[in-house]
Amino acid sequence: MFEISLTYPTPLLQDFLRFMDCLKEEDTVLSAKNQYMPREQLWGLNQLMSFKTENANPKLDQGSYPLLHMFYHLALAGNLAVMMPGKGVKFHLKVTDRYEEYLKLTMCEQYFFLLETLWIDADWEALQKATYGRIPNVRLISSVWQELARVTAGKTLNVKDSKSSWHSWLWDWGYFLWYFTYFGFWQFTQDEEALKESRRKIEASTLTPTEFGVSLAPILFKYRDYLDWNQVNLRKGVLTSQDILDGLENMIRSMGKIPQGFAELARARQESLAEPFYKKFVSLFVPGELMHTLPRDQKDFVEGTYLLKVSLSRGKWRKIELTAKHNLHQLHLAIQEAFEFDDDHLYSFFMDNKKWSHDRYESPLDEGPHADEVTMGELGLYPGKTFLYLFDYGDEWEFKVEVEEISSEKPLPLTPKIVGKRGEAPDQYGYGY
Repeated sequence: MFEISLTYPTPLLQDFLRFMDCLKEEDTVLSAKNQYMPREQLWGLNQLMSFKTENANPKLDQGSYPLLHMFYHLALAGNLAVMMPGKGVKFHLKVTDRYEEYLKLTMCEQYFFLLETLWIDADWEALQKATYGRIPNVRLISSVWQELARVTAGKTLNVKDSKSSWHSWLWDWGYFLWYFTYFGFWQFTQDEEALKESRRKIEASTLTPTEFGVSLAPILFKYRDYLDWNQVNLRKGVLTSQDILDGLENMIRSMGKIPQGFAELARARQESLAEPFYKKFVSLFVPGELMHTLPRDQKDFVEGTYLLKVSLSRGKWRKIELTAKHNLHQLHLAIQEAFEFDDDHLYSFFMDNKKWSHDRYESPLDEGPHADEVTMGELGLYPGKTFLYLFDYGDEWEFKVEVEEISSEKPLPLTPKIVGKRGEAPDQYGYGY
């Protein structure tokens, strides 16, 4: 049985504590363009980490530090930190009370909370963006864990050899080679020829699986397929593991062979979706060390009256009051009324402030998920939270929505109402705004 410590299987937990403590102690103002952490802060943090980025300097941005880049995304995806609006278009990174609950977990539970967050909540495309912007081929992710479960721990694999299956599976893994090194699945040596082109061109020359990685891999393959568990991938609606299994089964049939084991694997994966992520791993660890992690449902229904500031520009804004039970479509209608628009085009609310991201709710006339199916109280909103309302996909009117207050003392309005304004409404079909 395994026992997680500050140094086994890696110093991941120790480094993450240092990262989070830094966020608590320092005012972290994110860059306006990428919403990255300050370069001087990253430079100082890197020197405290067990997994240091070599040959770093104070001029490097967040994308040059794979460990810190991963921690940044895990903190946000796990709701251990949130982005709060600052001056202008910049945000501050603030640690939440949920981090105190994280610290109460055993080290094994902390490890699995971070692995769960990486596996389920993190946007793999954003994690890979620092290299070249694409995630590992989703059709082959499962194959990596299937094969990892079969290899001998400690045996070094030649990944650079083009005849090796590992070469085709891992050629586009980039920073994910590092990420799963940090989580203790393997060690790898970098391809020096690729590094000569760019410090961010991460390719493996050899891969050495650990006993820990070989033990966890079969569970990830059989019961925790990325395509079924990662929420960002599911919102994209591209592929499920069943699609992959159906394709493989049809290919085997076309070769005149009888496919075996596909129905059983599909059934095992489907049945496991009803249980917590960590459950299948419990038997691998010392009894009592992995009993739970932080609750998956981070968005408890928050009752009250919501005061929102909806801004088209610095001098043009409206304040709207509505209740926890009003939905986003009703907010859309209130914004249309507040700015005297005609409500004649499609719209979306992007909850991560990123236009065209998959973290969105769309017009009931669009593909979905739909704005009339989610209420304000279900969104996990808090004072200071901002999101983007985009109206008319041709002209692309962009409105910043900021939660100014959530009050349990104010009267509950029957319908959303406009309670403040500044600036004249623009001409919806003009160019003078």
